[in-house]
Amino acid sequence: MKNSSRQFWIFLFLILIGLVLLALINAMLWKSAFFMALGILSGFGLVRLFFNPEPAEPLTPVRPPVVPAVEGESYIPGRNFEEMIRRLGSNESMLNVILNSMGEGVLLLNQADRIIMMNPSAEKILETIEENHLGKHYLEVVRHPVLADLLTKSKQEGRAGGEIEFGGRDEKYFSVSVGAIRVEEGYLLGQIVVFSDITSLRRLMRMRTEFVANVSHELRTPLTAILGYVETLLAGALDDKKNRGQFLKKISDQANRLNALITDVLELSKIESGLYITGLEPVKPAEVAQQVVDLLKAKWEAKEMNIIQEISASLLVTAHREGLFHVLENLLDNAIKYSPAKSEIRIFSNPVQGNRAELTVSDQGPGIPEEAQTRVFERFFRVDVSRSREAGGTGLGLSIVKHLMEKMGGEVILKSAEDKGSTFTIVLRSQEG
Repeated sequence: MKNSSRQFWIFLFLILIGLVLLALINAMLWKSAFFMALGILSGFGLVRLFFNPEPAEPLTPVRPPVVPAVEGESYIPGRNFEEMIRRLGSNESMLNVILNSMGEGVLLLNQADRIIMMNPSAEKILETIEENHLGKHYLEVVRHPVLADLLTKSKQEGRAGGEIEFGGRDEKYFSVSVGAIRVEEGYLLGQIVVFSDITSLRRLMRMRTEFVANVSHELRTPLTAILGYVETLLAGALDDKKNRGQFLKKISDQANRLNALITDVLELSKIESGLYITGLEPVKPAEVAQQVVDLLKAKWEAKEMNIIQEISASLLVTAHREGLFHVLENLLDNAIKYSPAKSEIRIFSNPVQGNRAELTVSDQGPGIPEEAQTRVFERFFRVDVSRSREAGGTGLGLSIVKHLMEKMGGEVILKSAEDKGSTFTIVLRSQEG
């Protein structure tokens, strides 16, 4: 508009100059009409020649070249990863570094729901490699109704989220977040899918639920017994001098069992929280083992057992002294509970190999069936429920052992066979290696 106004005034100015020239020439007796037309045409020509600038911008925007992304298919904007990055105004190399270092799986789809990129974490989650599926529809890689629903919802609302469970030999759970990528006034460029592994969290929640249920059940059993005996006494058995002592003994046993259960639950909770073991130090296991043997002396003497302690006095390990004490206490207590009277229990150390020190508790008990050996370290798992409760076990002793060994950077190994006894070996770092 501004250029058109300027051209008009220049054109008018040149016409006036032409008219002045016409007047001068008319005085010289030339034909006025001819020179008037000549002046007008000259002015118009000068304006077109000197004052007609090129347009500032092209009338139509330049579109990217049509380059097929997949042989046999027409070009779809956003199919190519570099094209998407360019249109998003991002730095490709920096984005690749970020995506490759992420623990979350990232899947990038174009507007036709075809895969144009997946990072290494996504390859691991989907158990595939990127180059095998570039340009393919996501359903060829992830056929899951939840993901399909999330992608549809994302296109409509901009983003969507949910959880996906992948079955198989090992169940895995993922939190999935889907976001639509839009440019150019709402034009859908593609979608980004982010997988976050929440398998450990789901398993932990399940374990806590089961733990609460098991604790409730285990607490209810002694409480029910205590209430039953108390009601019997109050109903008249208190005057029964012959049986009331037996009833009181049962109440005492169940109360002790209840106390042991609560103590083990609190101890296990403290160990798992990381507040129990705050540091490791050099410890002589021979001294700790002797303290455990002395503590449980009344129990093994009551069953006329023979306890053999053969841990080298010079052995020094890296451990938490109180934690090691509880490990050996639980192992020896279990050996005493489940071994027959007048049997033998050995506590010994194996020769140190490198920085590996092994301490073993071996008994002559009934042993543990092979199918149960992988579960004995679970909370409240019992090989024989009735036998365990009669012996006064809480079902948490070996679970405490396992957690304590993990906190001390060691491990516990079980070797057992039915009717041939059990051998529990704990492995710690030696100070001699």
